Amino acid sequence: MDCFAICENRYCGVLGRPCSGKSCGFHKTKKEQEESLEKANARLRSLPEYQQEAIAVKYYGGVRKW
Repeated sequence: MDCFAICENRYCGVLGRPCSGKSCGFHKTKKEQEESLEKANARLRSLPEYQQEAIAVKYYGGVRKW
């Protein structure tokens, strides 16, 4: 299986249950996941400073991880 969330024990790291393969709604390759994260980070970087700061404080302990 080439899913980004699959663990050694064939459990889904997102759902915490056995992997259901490509029929899973969370199934993505590692490359697709990296692209998705970069797109999200680009969106965060495009926000005004005050919004970035508010998001960083609320969800990331004040650190901008993007």
